[in-house]
Amino acid sequence: MKQWLVTVVAVAALGLVSVSADVTVVQTMTMEGPAAAMAGGMLPRITMRIKGQKSRADVEVKGQTISSIADIGTGQMIMLNTATKTATVTAPASAAGVPVDMPKMEISFKPTGKTQSIGGQRCEEHAFMMSVAMAEFAGRGQVPPETASAMQDVKMVMNGSIWIARSGPGAAEFAAFNKAALDSKLLGALTGMPPGTSGPMEKMMEASASAPGLPYLAEVTMTLEGSGPMVAAMNQMGPMKFVQKISSVSTDLLGDELFVIPEGYTVEKK
Repeated sequence: MKQWLVTVVAVAALGLVSVSADVTVVQTMTMEGPAAAMAGGMLPRITMRIKGQKSRADVEVKGQTISSIADIGTGQMIMLNTATKTATVTAPASAAGVPVDMPKMEISFKPTGKTQSIGGQRCEEHAFMMSVAMAEFAGRGQVPPETASAMQDVKMVMNGSIWIARSGPGAAEFAAFNKAALDSKLLGALTGMPPGTSGPMEKMMEASASAPGLPYLAEVTMTLEGSGPMVAAMNQMGPMKFVQKISSVSTDLLGDELFVIPEGYTVEKK
């Protein structure tokens, strides 16, 4: 569940015109506060490459890389496991039509009117809030019974700011592809997650669709509300603060070989 949590935050920072240029965006995440050690090296470095209607997301976590390639035009999605040299190809119908059984969330995303310059770009602040009852996880059999019992009266709450640049290198192309991915149901391509596991991501993308552009900085603090030993332990350690920011943006031409299965990979189809 910890890996899912980190992915949620990461994706919460991915911001949401024809596409006319190639774009490479590199984002890094850090954690602040006494609870930072709990991440256990799970904080990802995400490289997102966009070429026309195709994308490649490389998510580096704890020394391993999971890559996903999506083609909006054909609806096909490819998951690459670099450790096993395996490529899982998902057909359009499967990629868009897998039922999603994920926790119900409350999400708020709205502009504050504040602006600042980040990375040389004018960025607009958007207040972000997300809450989910931890019992939702227990009901889906994702945790042991004893942990499920401790979750019954616990709510996870995330509050923070996301600073989005509406213009600048790659902003229009990045926003256009994200909207196309949202419309085509291929949101897994943006998260490095397999089809059928990106339900919360879709909600976040929909919430941020009103502010298309590049998310240069996201600062999100996570707390637990409720009662019981889980909340007491969290309160004792203090809140977790995730900071995700863009470290580089490039509009250099990308080679077509980045968007195909590398030689030597075993192909599995779904």
